[in-house]
Amino acid sequence: MKTMVTALVASVLLVAAACGVEQGGGASESKATESMQAALGKTDSKDQADQGCRVVLRSVGRVPGDDGYQTDCSSGSCLYVWEGAVDIAQEVPADVTVHVQYHLATSSDWWEVEALPSSAVIPGFRRHDFVMSDHLFGPDKQDGDAPSIELVAFIRYSDGARLFDHNRFSGDFANHKLAKDNGFASNDGGVCQPVKGWVSFLADWQETTSGERRQGGYLQVDYDLSRLPDCRGTHNGHPAWDIVAHARFNPGGQQFEGSVRAFVSNYGQPTNEAVSVPFIVLIPEGATEVELWFHNYSGAGSSCQAWDSNLGENYHYDIWPPADDPKCLDIERENGMNTEDPRMVHMSAYCMPYELAEQADASYCEFYLDGFGNGHMGHYGMPIDWLVAYLRTGANDGEVLNAGMYTLYHDDGTGESGERFSLGMQVSPGVWKTGFAYFVTGFQSVAPVDVTVDAFAFFIDVKRPSGKVVRLWQSSGGTNYTWNDAFSMPTTKEYIPYGNIQWANETAPVFEPRMACKAR
Repeated sequence: MKTMVTALVASVLLVAAACGVEQGGGASESKATESMQAALGKTDSKDQADQGCRVVLRSVGRVPGDDGYQTDCSSGSCLYVWEGAVDIAQEVPADVTVHVQYHLATSSDWWEVEALPSSAVIPGFRRHDFVMSDHLFGPDKQDGDAPSIELVAFIRYSDGARLFDHNRFSGDFANHKLAKDNGFASNDGGVCQPVKGWVSFLADWQETTSGERRQGGYLQVDYDLSRLPDCRGTHNGHPAWDIVAHARFNPGGQQFEGSVRAFVSNYGQPTNEAVSVPFIVLIPEGATEVELWFHNYSGAGSSCQAWDSNLGENYHYDIWPPADDPKCLDIERENGMNTEDPRMVHMSAYCMPYELAEQADASYCEFYLDGFGNGHMGHYGMPIDWLVAYLRTGANDGEVLNAGMYTLYHDDGTGESGERFSLGMQVSPGVWKTGFAYFVTGFQSVAPVDVTVDAFAFFIDVKRPSGKVVRLWQSSGGTNYTWNDAFSMPTTKEYIPYGNIQWANETAPVFEPRMACKAR
């Protein structure tokens, strides 16, 4: 997966809130104009392919309406309306224009619409929204009979040169295709995502975290304004107060601040309605911790002020090294989310807080696999498939720090191989739950996953009395287990909300260590 972190001159990106938040908004519909097909790879062409995350089509799809999908009938015939978003990197010159080029598969005529700047805050990028309907099709064609649509985003420089998005589909002629089998919609496939971690301060005085707080990535702070409700001064009927977020990164001591409130502007007319806006900052290299606090105050002669600072101690959160650091590479950990069923796995990126002194086979019943299932859930039409494993630990010479699953896989789209160390969570004394999600429908900030599991194994990390940490493996003698080792024998189906779990047969080869330990 490609990632991009844009270096900012001031090493910080602050959310501009002073001008307010406009009601309404969104990309206004623009008429399509004729467009010249991309001439990539030709020596006399000024067209180029971007594979460096400078222009990225994030999403495109038909707009839901009261009865089916929204249509535009201004041309005399009703045509479906598509909306989408394109991101361009912060370092791209401000005078470029952003476009989407498209055509029906049944026509050789290409058309383009301009994507207009959006107010959305995307770290490292500038968001542009577009709308298209001209020269496409409408409800008079059933989806099964409708032709596919080919489209690609591009930017046009002041000298007329064009840069085409080929970040998800790298081939010069491999563009996004909208067809019946994908619901006439497409997205970025998870490429060119900024590395970002969230800390959310909720109205009920709870704090939650998500994403990846990494050196060189971004930290987004979301703050509910009701936590500090008192200082709300006005001047001549207009609001004269603010809530400012403060962030200090340790050990370097770099400190940044920015407002977390904005005022709604009703089509240019200011109001006193306040809304939360995110505070986003670029995490300095070398940072290992961030502390956060918030200051509410009124201006216009008022001395009112209030603080949200964890009773003066500030809020402290760890910062991790970059994802390619050996302590973080290919490592995830169960985050404890409880959604449709507690047997689902919810992994987040993780960095190991300790070094492994050695690795060896588990041969004295230090642990064994006690349950293994293949889960499927399809709530809201967004299927997720995962493996869930329950590991039971026995007598060990030391403290069990972690238990997990190792997975070898290949990407079904690219064929690229990968591996994952999935650390679990202890769900009862001596029992750990872990697993691996091998198909995830991408939505919002969740990246899609579509891989095939090739092999897997299980491990525990034990801290010996000497202080060194040893990883003990059950891996079928070092060859790892295969899918057939777990699921070739008849399984037991358990129904769960919106899906089911197929539990491996208790006599399957993957349970041989358990059978051997229980026979002792």
